[in-house]
Amino acid sequence: MQHFKALRTRTWFAISLILGFALVTFSCDTGKFFSGELFKSKSKQVSAFSDFEISAKAVPEGILVTFSNIPPEIEQLTVSFADYGGSKDAELKIWDDGEPLAVMNSIGRIHMHQTCKNVIEQVRQTGTITFPFVQPGRKYEITAYFYDDVQQGWTELTARAECVADGGIYLDRDITIKINDARTGVALSGMPALTSDVQLKEMFYYISIHKGDNIETFSSDKTNDLFWDFEPKFSEYLKEAGVANGDYPANAGVQFVIIHDNILWLLESVRTHVFTYSF
Repeated sequence: MQHFKALRTRTWFAISLILGFALVTFSCDTGKFFSGELFKSKSKQVSAFSDFEISAKAVPEGILVTFSNIPPEIEQLTVSFADYGGSKDAELKIWDDGEPLAVMNSIGRIHMHQTCKNVIEQVRQTGTITFPFVQPGRKYEITAYFYDDVQQGWTELTARAECVADGGIYLDRDITIKINDARTGVALSGMPALTSDVQLKEMFYYISIHKGDNIETFSSDKTNDLFWDFEPKFSEYLKEAGVANGDYPANAGVQFVIIHDNILWLLESVRTHVFTYSF
């Protein structure tokens, strides 16, 4: 029997997650979802450390990110790669306006990927990290999230860079995901084609609807299936959450947890088109 998790996220908070982590972040250690509030604390820019630098450049293997002079008190590092599918400013304007259908279409254009575990020790040793899962020609915003003061509570430090990818591994090239005619489940056309140095650890599906100023997101357990029936569990969840009956713009997608070069990555993959979910 599958276990389902759900996250209710206010629109204004959801966009803050998109700017940092994925809309829904998956904990690879626990197999559970959590919101960005797990890391919510005092926030300051890494620029306070005058010698710190982060840079990114396109290489045949993907995007190479270089870190210089990481402050010694940093204990945790997560790196995210955001593809806004076009203009970031245009997408943020859509979120500010808050029109449900437009917001869901915007979500469909944005893809977030991130390291799934703390990579501070590896980065301290090598000074770099390579993200290979890119689409050539697309611009990625790279954000490094540093955390210190583990015993006293997290302090978040951020630094950003941008890079247009030139080469790498484009996992979504030959796969699609579609909603069924009854709008009760989704079907993935196939698994991504992986090279011998890439290992698929797990995958899971999710469905999101836009409700007022909330994004309701509901996921499968980890699975290897090419099909996911989200009903009747999704509608049961919405009833328990007090969601009113009605028609809501929705989309569904799949995420992969992948190992490459001893780094665990959470990758946001293909999504369905935006459809009307009737509840």
